[in-house]
Amino acid sequence: MVVMTFTRDHIAFFIGFVILGGILGIAVGSFMVKLAPSLSIITAPLTKPIGFDCELISVYIRLNIAAVAGMIAGIVLFRWI
Repeated sequence: MVVMTFTRDHIAFFIGFVILGGILGIAVGSFMVKLAPSLSIITAPLTKPIGFDCELISVYIRLNIAAVAGMIAGIVLFRWI
């Protein structure tokens, strides 16, 4: 088994795994809350919105438990592959 390391060649893959892990974590968390509304704590925001707002475009990021869990899963998957 080959383990990926944090080299200049693999940093884009690492960032991709973390971002996709966060997105999938949010999706799975939202699905779980629809199935069991008592789990709504996992989609509660941990931080205030972080980002910027221009006249033309605005970008905000809010972290929640599901997103963080997805990011951690992405990091673990990156290290495992």
